Amino acid sequence: MKLSALLSVMFVSTLSATTANALVGAGAANPDRPANNVEMIYSTNPALQCYYAARDSVDLGYGLEHCNIAMRDPHMNYRSKIALNRGIIRYAMGDRTGALRDFGNALEYDPSMGDAYLTQAQVLVADGRPADALAAINQGIALGAKNLHVAYYSRGEIEEDAGNVAQAYRDYRRALTIKPDYAPALRQLERFKVVPRTIQTP
Repeated sequence: MKLSALLSVMFVSTLSATTANALVGAGAANPDRPANNVEMIYSTNPALQCYYAARDSVDLGYGLEHCNIAMRDPHMNYRSKIALNRGIIRYAMGDRTGALRDFGNALEYDPSMGDAYLTQAQVLVADGRPADALAAINQGIALGAKNLHVAYYSRGEIEEDAGNVAQAYRDYRRALTIKPDYAPALRQLERFKVVPRTIQTP
């Protein structure tokens, strides 16, 4: 299965907010534990830097540091999205265990986040757990994930790897119905040839 790019999540922060290296050091043991009775003032928005790193897959260490800062801010909103983006960064850095932990945390903050199940599924595939990945994708579809074309495409790849070619074809077609210019699904469908079924008459 060829993994699609993991899905970073954009949001609007209410903080004006940065690098605050001293705060990173103080929270290194538990980067998600909010700093009590601390007013964190920034020159750069850490949640936004976390998102940029996840979206562009650049400056990953810098992005991870800022994800941790954002999670430690007791006034920070969007924790589910920050955890999701941090999981994407960790996966890009080769830390599948940390990525899955972050996706799980994102879902604890917001169990209705369908796209978190999709990113989780792609890491589960890379971890050699296609059955768990399929269950995660189905849950994401049930929750109405925003990127449903990715959900059906990814499910099609899992189904095809398992030998369920007809189901895979249907899922690729569904992905293309949702997003007609979705190049991965177009490429997959080019490999298929639909042959009309011959009906035997008595």
